[in-house]
Amino acid sequence: MKIKKRSNAVRVPPLKKAIRIKRNPSDVESTVSKAIENVKNVLKKKRESIKAVKPVSTPKAKEPRRNEVRSKKRVQERPKIIRKREPRGVVYIGHIPHGFYEEQMSEYFKQFGRVTRVRLVRSRNSGRSCGYGYVEFAVPEVAKIAAETMNNYLMCDRLLKATYIPVEKQHPGFFAGKSWSKEIYPKAINRKEVTRIRNGNIKRREHKSFVQSTKDKLSNLEKKMKEQGFDMEFIPIDN
Repeated sequence: MKIKKRSNAVRVPPLKKAIRIKRNPSDVESTVSKAIENVKNVLKKKRESIKAVKPVSTPKAKEPRRNEVRSKKRVQERPKIIRKREPRGVVYIGHIPHGFYEEQMSEYFKQFGRVTRVRLVRSRNSGRSCGYGYVEFAVPEVAKIAAETMNNYLMCDRLLKATYIPVEKQHPGFFAGKSWSKEIYPKAINRKEVTRIRNGNIKRREHKSFVQSTKDKLSNLEKKMKEQGFDMEFIPIDN
């Protein structure tokens, strides 16, 4: 007898035929419309619940800005403080000898008391001393004593004239502007500026206007000299 060998292969049952159910398109549309209606009803209920819970909003007052708050605080915190300037004593000094300048004046008058300012009047053209100036003391009483002691005081073959200026007659013009020196004074500064401009690169228009103005000046000078009886002609040099 022939013995059949058992195989390890697994038997798969035959597939059953899929059962097809026919549905009408009207049934499908009805189910979709029902689902949409259900969703709408749920959303309506949520909106109604939110409206019932939401409190009535009241209009809020505008809050002030940070800068406005800070400015108000500063105005409130910082009251206006008006500081009155204490009266100072000013002494006019005349017949000042040459060599007795600002440094020497401040050092000399310190022996009477604290000197706040010193001004020696100088010439605008040369920067040299005009021979008079002003000395300011911190205390008016000290200024009076200094004026009394230094009046008619002999210094370098000159009699100093010192007079006390009362507070009512004092004005800031005594010490206005910068104190000049023999090396630095207004005319020297202006002269340096003019030489810098003349030695620098000049534009053609500026050069033409300068030449024309010099010609006009020379022609006016010729006319004046002819009136006086001098016949002279200025021959211009080529540009």
